[in-house]
Amino acid sequence: MVLTPAFNRGLLIAGLGICLAGFGGEQAAQARNHRALRGSVSVMGRPVANASITHWTTQGGTQPEKVKVVRSRNDGSFDLAFKPSKGTVHYLIASGGTVNNAKVDRLTMLTVLDETVNKTVNGTVAISERTTVGSVWPNAQQLKGDQLIGSRNALAIGSGHVKHLINPRTGAFGETLLNGFNLLSSETAARMNVLSNLLALCGDPQKAQACTQLFSLTEATNTLDAMTNIAKLPWKNTGKLYRLFDDNYPLGTNSDRRSEASLPYLIFQPESFALSIRLQGGGAFALGKLSFDQKGHLWSGANWIPGSQSGVVNSIGGGMSHFDQTGTAQSPAITGYNGQGLDGVGWGTGISKNYAWVGTFNNKVGVFDLKDGRALGPATIDQDVGQLQGIATSKNGDVWIADNTGNHMIHFPGGDFRQGERISIAGLQAPFGVATDDQNRIWVSSSFNNKLTVIEGDSPDQYNTVTVALGARGLAIDSKGNAWLSQQSNSPTGALPPGAVMPPGTPNPPQQPKTIMEEFEAGAAFAAANPTLQTLGNLALISPDLEIIKNGVAGEVAFVPWGVTIDGNDNVWVGNLYGQSLIHICGTEPSTCPEGKTTGDVIHNYQSGVIQVTTDVVVDDAGNIWSANNWYDADVVINKSYNPRTSTFPGGQGLVVTYGVAGPVQNPLFGAVRKPNP
Repeated sequence: MVLTPAFNRGLLIAGLGICLAGFGGEQAAQARNHRALRGSVSVMGRPVANASITHWTTQGGTQPEKVKVVRSRNDGSFDLAFKPSKGTVHYLIASGGTVNNAKVDRLTMLTVLDETVNKTVNGTVAISERTTVGSVWPNAQQLKGDQLIGSRNALAIGSGHVKHLINPRTGAFGETLLNGFNLLSSETAARMNVLSNLLALCGDPQKAQACTQLFSLTEATNTLDAMTNIAKLPWKNTGKLYRLFDDNYPLGTNSDRRSEASLPYLIFQPESFALSIRLQGGGAFALGKLSFDQKGHLWSGANWIPGSQSGVVNSIGGGMSHFDQTGTAQSPAITGYNGQGLDGVGWGTGISKNYAWVGTFNNKVGVFDLKDGRALGPATIDQDVGQLQGIATSKNGDVWIADNTGNHMIHFPGGDFRQGERISIAGLQAPFGVATDDQNRIWVSSSFNNKLTVIEGDSPDQYNTVTVALGARGLAIDSKGNAWLSQQSNSPTGALPPGAVMPPGTPNPPQQPKTIMEEFEAGAAFAAANPTLQTLGNLALISPDLEIIKNGVAGEVAFVPWGVTIDGNDNVWVGNLYGQSLIHICGTEPSTCPEGKTTGDVIHNYQSGVIQVTTDVVVDDAGNIWSANNWYDADVVINKSYNPRTSTFPGGQGLVVTYGVAGPVQNPLFGAVRKPNP
């Protein structure tokens, strides 16, 4: 028999794990475009034999396609082939099989592959209890049973973030989770192991009753659905789930270690099973406002440069940080993008159709090309401006920026950065947060008075005001046109909570300072003067008709609330600055809230060691929450003296992603929040 070159190549591929026996010429040609994948299925280190492994592919806005179904061998191994294709996400689901010759029919596990599958010639993949947890959490909002369905951005984000939690090729923890910024600063690894061990109950025929209990607590019939349901509502039944783990992985006799549980595990019951990861690099240090672009890339201006001894007294300002869909920094280390003489960015980062924008401490508007971060500005403005804060883009493309120290607004019609015009509006006092609605109205908070100003975008000389609590910050518009506003005090006069005092020599209300950093220094001084204070401020809900519907929202947990965002379910998320947490609030559509919760009720207050002093929260297209670490060590932020151990500690370290907990949205945010398009 004479072997043709094409058939020889087919045999070579077959040797990598693809059986081409019986293929005709056309089939062999197709096989040459495929790549080999050697896999293994296991649970708690034990092979799962005769499991059904289904290879799925999915693309944005389409139904997943079943590519092939194979069975695992006695040692849990299996072989597959995949065809690389841009924009296609591959995932594997293992169902049933046997462990130690006993059936495990309720065991369903998942591994989602990222973009590197398109570059792999002869790859390996693991499917296990840990890969299931690591694959489910970033993709939770897109998973409907065994169907992974979402927009192109959502699928790219979800699949791209799996690598941060687990290594899909080995089943071990991912490199990001293993770095010191995550492993030593959060419960994420230990929570993942407890979740994995709970899933593994259904892979142990001796623990069938415990598996049934898991399904009862999660309202599921297989382990994949159980994990998906926990990921979406990670605070639900936390105590009962932890006790199920505790009962089935007990301490050994005369031992302080659980002999069967994966290490590390939780010793104490967690507040939730939320999984958070801190991302670093690209100049991400003391970030202020976060914004997503059309591709699902994250942009944020940095107060200070990483590694510098910066704070509110002395500072070396940072530039623009940029992370792609996979959470990988694209901007240069330390400096971020700049090239425009920008010296520090506050709470002013925004996205328009073609550009990323930042407002700076040195009176400039920086503009960057969304394609490559190329510096295009600074923007041209018709008059002098002060230090800048919030930025928002209207549905018609206009860009609006708050001139915080000059008490003006800056308007860029059509988003043309060469045509900036300064607009004077009576009553603005330290304008801070900016949001636009679908009526082309511009909502602006003032941090040094008790007025919320609503400007007619088509006629900026026309505006209305709403009296709110003194010292407002972030605000966001829900799909019904309601505004949610964070307020740093509890009343229009700035009345202090019982027992609180102003720092010596500071009037109440304080006078507007000349610089943003002086304002932040005063805020830090207030916190230092009230070390036992745990709550201050709340949120207000304001109708499209400018009527206050509800006030005092989340006052029981809010401690200087800052950034606000709305998710695709119209629920509300708040960056709780000094509370160092993310507050989840039931919005104006209670049907999307947990049972028993109604508009304004706190659903959960998320905390983690990787979440620091937080200025903003935003939702990505996949339903993950991103939060900005603005400060780390508040004492160093206002310290005028030198300490070699802590001198570089003031700025918040990177940004944090909390996976799968929010309703996905369509980014970028132009006007009111939108659900994602397919």
